[in-house]
Amino acid sequence: MNHTITFTASAISGAGRGKNMGVPTINVNLASVPEELTDGIYAAIVSIDDSRYSAAMHYGPRPVFDDSRACEVHLLDVTLYDAPSNVTIEVVERIRDIEDFPSTAQLIAKIQDDIGRCRGILKAYASQS
Repeated sequence: MNHTITFTASAISGAGRGKNMGVPTINVNLASVPEELTDGIYAAIVSIDDSRYSAAMHYGPRPVFDDSRACEVHLLDVTLYDAPSNVTIEVVERIRDIEDFPSTAQLIAKIQDDIGRCRGILKAYASQS
């Protein structure tokens, strides 16, 4: 991705699966996601009020759960106790395609790998800014 995509979206209620897997997410309104964004897993920066957070973002279908499309962000190394009403997402880099996994345990392992990749990408990105 040569340029970053930034968009603001309202937070919506999710099914709570991320929280149950130890990776809570903020689900955002799909109608706000720019059309040029392709399905995938991304490193992102999420702004909430006056704070900026490193994040991993999922955009697209959720095949492991045979569920509809979603856009959800997991904030790295921070827990919010109150869901925000709006978030601004700066998509920094696409790291992989959406994949199906035979088990939730395998999905969780891949998410942990994704989070590690996002940390590295976002650390380098912050040093360039």
